[in-house]
Amino acid sequence: MLLITGWLAFVLPVSPATAQALEQLVVFGDSLSDPGNHFIAFGQTSRAPFEEVPDFPYAIGGHHFSNGRTWVEQLAHDLHMPASAKPALRAPGVFTNYAVGRARARAGAPAFPYYDLGTQVGLFLVDFGGHAPGDALYVIWIGADDLGDALNALVSDPSGATSVGIIQAAIGAVAGNIYGLWSVGARTFLIPGLPDLAITPAVRALGPGAEFAATQLAVAYNGGLDLALASLQGLPQIQFVRLDVGALFTEVLAAPEAAGFTNVEDACLTFAVIKNAICEKPNRYLFWDGIHPTRAGHGVLADAARAAVTP
Repeated sequence: MLLITGWLAFVLPVSPATAQALEQLVVFGDSLSDPGNHFIAFGQTSRAPFEEVPDFPYAIGGHHFSNGRTWVEQLAHDLHMPASAKPALRAPGVFTNYAVGRARARAGAPAFPYYDLGTQVGLFLVDFGGHAPGDALYVIWIGADDLGDALNALVSDPSGATSVGIIQAAIGAVAGNIYGLWSVGARTFLIPGLPDLAITPAVRALGPGAEFAATQLAVAYNGGLDLALASLQGLPQIQFVRLDVGALFTEVLAAPEAAGFTNVEDACLTFAVIKNAICEKPNRYLFWDGIHPTRAGHGVLADAARAAVTP
């Protein structure tokens, strides 16, 4: 794994007093944080022959969109709050991870109009009687699927206007839901940025044009998110912990051996085959499939997040 000192360039830690006061995590997001909610909601799994971009979690690995625990589950374990990262759809009001694979930040996305960020937050507020405990760390990492929608929209609208609208709607949803949570008691938020999708096997397979567009869209999203969070920074007692995921993965790609990886370009899975579809050493790979990290890839994020929220 990378040295913790190297990660400190990519995080803005909360004060030790705040970190010590945190009693639980409340998680909202997509497949990068889903501990099994998608399977609970829809009951379907991905099995060989695998697809590069899966619609369903994997039968292996505990119904994740990976071969094991996500970054936030690993973080919760390290913080001695494991129940915080378990699927809320299994035990509402007890488990507090509301992330659902394929969820968008914005509402009404045609590709997957379920469990958008506002819906997830609404479920949480129902479970907790309309109050957001002030001693929780609210994790919101969502928007990668919105970014994918924005990239796909360039096919039908090369002007980019539709893509810009998607990105703006996603940012607005994140900012609006942060404000809504703050207004009912939430105070401390962990908000990772989005990675550059150009580094994923699925986008690289589309060629240089798609890679360039994906990079520009990620820059636009992360820049817009920064501005949105800055506009909320003046709210009384609000605190943001930021995680620069793009910079973190750039460092991993530059020195994969230091992070324990032997392959940071290809997916562990071989697609469209039934036999021998899984690589021999999955956690030596950064990517599990065309877009999702392996459990070890999630571990890099977990370690960086832990460095940000612990004294």
